[in-house]
Amino acid sequence: MRVLHGTKVIEAPPSWRDNVTRDGRPVIVDLGAGDGRYAYESARNDPSRLYVGVDPDATALAEYAYRASRKPARGGVENARFVVAPLEQLPADLEAIAALVRINFPWGSLLRALLEPDPSALATLTKLAPGGRFEIVFSYDPQHDTGAFAGDPLPPLDEARIADFLAPAYRAAGLDTTAQRRLTQDEALAIPSSWGRRLLHARPRNVYWIAGAVSAAR
Repeated sequence: MRVLHGTKVIEAPPSWRDNVTRDGRPVIVDLGAGDGRYAYESARNDPSRLYVGVDPDATALAEYAYRASRKPARGGVENARFVVAPLEQLPADLEAIAALVRINFPWGSLLRALLEPDPSALATLTKLAPGGRFEIVFSYDPQHDTGAFAGDPLPPLDEARIADFLAPAYRAAGLDTTAQRRLTQDEALAIPSSWGRRLLHARPRNVYWIAGAVSAAR
């Protein structure tokens, strides 16, 4: 498994998982972490939990991974980790590690996998947090987001599509949606996501939050 040590990509030591789980703090996995801002800022604000940002782009993660590695007096945090991996090839060390899987403003192949939705992608989420929880923050408008992902646009995202299409598909994969709502602009901007803020500052957007329980391992 590849992880970031400061700005350097290294192979995770054999003790990596034990080090993450040793003290019993809940682990929050930020999947599709982008530049890692959510994991870093959440770790700074919440030392009671440990945050793991996961993204295939090591270069994007490097800045916040470096900030996390600094001394506490200079903004460093000991409860943030950064893993370099795509959704399709998540390392075994991440299986069943999370109390919560969080996905903020997915884009590209991850967005498409969640909106179609792709059963194999949803199964990956259940592997990360069996018996835990998931939260996803979406913003997608096919009229404007023509570069959101490769292939044909998908239907607009709204409350009805979430309830009637996504929720049943998620439930079949072991993700039981228990809450959903449209976020206000202020709520969406309060999420520490660099990509999300870029989207929201470009023009007014609908932003939806869904949350639920992950089935226990079978």
